[in-house]
Amino acid sequence: MKNKTINYLLTIMACFFFLSSLTLFAQNNKIEEIKLLLKNGKYNHAEILIDNFNENNLNDPELLFYKGINETNLGKKNQAIDTFRDLTERFPELPEPFNNLAVLYAEKEQYRLAKEILEQAIKTNPSYLTAHINLGDIYTKMASEAYNKALEIDKSNNIAITKLSMITQLFNYQPNTKNTVIDSIKTKPAAKVTKLSKKRLSQDILNSIKNWKTAWENKDMKSYLNSYASNFKYPNKMTKSDWEKYRTSRIISKKIINLSLSNIQLKFGKGKITAVFTQNYKSGNLNQTSNKTLIFIEENNDWLILEETSG
Repeated sequence: MKNKTINYLLTIMACFFFLSSLTLFAQNNKIEEIKLLLKNGKYNHAEILIDNFNENNLNDPELLFYKGINETNLGKKNQAIDTFRDLTERFPELPEPFNNLAVLYAEKEQYRLAKEILEQAIKTNPSYLTAHINLGDIYTKMASEAYNKALEIDKSNNIAITKLSMITQLFNYQPNTKNTVIDSIKTKPAAKVTKLSKKRLSQDILNSIKNWKTAWENKDMKSYLNSYASNFKYPNKMTKSDWEKYRTSRIISKKIINLSLSNIQLKFGKGKITAVFTQNYKSGNLNQTSNKTLIFIEENNDWLILEETSG
């Protein structure tokens, strides 16, 4: 009987790792398909595939990187800027998103901002050749602007005319982010799959809820904001920056905040854990009781809030 139980457990473990391998294989195939669509200029098809794939892979920097590239190719420059900026905030160790973000700002003629972002890319990876080349182009473009301003002051200035002519002959600023490869993440080791018991997972989620509640009550904005996942679904189509400013102003302005949570129930899903509970919020004359739902995902070995709803 004991041997049968052991064999049964080994079979379950083997199936688990086999399914994990299949999931990873499917994910890699999707990425390759997206890259092929980008290479062949099928941007609308790529957009559909990326959007469908993105629902279950919100923390994949490679997928998000190609999302930004595709948005660039479709002419959705502002969306691409948001995507690359989000990548630089969430994955600051990757130089490629910095480079592509800088190129987009350069196309808007915001050269000083582009220069600062490229310098950050080089700081992240000093041997990143593309950023060095683009930075040189930015300096040249800024020099061109300076000589043009000099000619506005003195149209007959021979020095400015000569140098501007040389720059015009040598310089052809055509930044390009199409089909860029995000090489930096390829050297990262694959995450080790660890299956924890529901008891352990429940305790981890309860600890996360407790830390979130304590940070809110203490108006500890750093800890409070760090309770949310990097891809938290911000309400009312807010950006990360707008939502953080909004929450900070709402919380900091209160003299005293008291929260009590009761009837906490946990639901375990694939890669997500949902916590449903009753929340009583007290601050000044306001005393409000509501039903609360927090959906958690694991990120950097912590369980962080992906979605938050009340009512």
